[in-house]
Amino acid sequence: MSCVPHFQQVRIENTNRCGYSCVMCPRDKHTRTQGVMPLDDFELVLNRIGAFEGEMHLHGFGEPLLDKTLPDKVALVQQKMPQALKVIFTTLGVPPKKDFFTALIRAGLDHIFVSCYGFTPETYKQVHGRDAFDLVKKNLELLSEIKKENNNLPNVEIIPSGDQMLLTLGTKHNPRVAFQTWAESLGMTFFKDRKLHNYGDGRQYNQPKEERLCPVIKEKRKAILQVTWDLNVIPCCYDYNASIPFGNLRIQTLEEIFSSMSYFRFVHAHINNQLEDYPICQNCEKDLY
Repeated sequence: MSCVPHFQQVRIENTNRCGYSCVMCPRDKHTRTQGVMPLDDFELVLNRIGAFEGEMHLHGFGEPLLDKTLPDKVALVQQKMPQALKVIFTTLGVPPKKDFFTALIRAGLDHIFVSCYGFTPETYKQVHGRDAFDLVKKNLELLSEIKKENNNLPNVEIIPSGDQMLLTLGTKHNPRVAFQTWAESLGMTFFKDRKLHNYGDGRQYNQPKEERLCPVIKEKRKAILQVTWDLNVIPCCYDYNASIPFGNLRIQTLEEIFSSMSYFRFVHAHINNQLEDYPICQNCEKDLY
């Protein structure tokens, strides 16, 4: 019997580089080496995974559109895992040309989530740390044009989140409704709700839930495989510095990683609520989202 969890979602970090400094993201504490996953390494990861029909997220703790080989990676997923849903999360705060977006769509990209928490140039810069609001709008218009040329693909969904999150970020009362109406006129949809999270010890938005068992051990997050750009397998996306590597897919199979002492020590520590060796886990709210 295989010790590898049955993954419903795979998240492969194509790059951890990002030009943003969003207030809710602990990039100020992000000290691990930055880079872009080479195409050969990406293919190796796909081969290690094998057959897969769930959600394939081609992003991590960075801006995926900074990776010039992203269309090639999407095409590889389409070739090896044609039933997988291919997804990226992006700020759209980079200036790729139309040809790059078109190549992504024709390679098989299905869904783009856009992170956007400010709805004027001023509040956008306040939250995201960059004066890129007009660029984001320009890219949304470009994607709308591409959708019309490609059978209404990809699906583009904007994440402005709910009122409580926007209130915390100080952007609830700026013209979100007008922005949403404009974006919907372009054929975009809006994500219903999303919460701020702590990123382990990265932020302090929520009270840690010490009594709750980590969902990486049991429940939803156990079914998510998280791979960094340099092929480390880590527990979840909140481990922003990859401080808890279970193993590395360059030299190990998934069977070897999920039967390793590193993995079993992590599981044992969480079952017994002995997290002294895992400081990033001590401040985690352990929510399922």
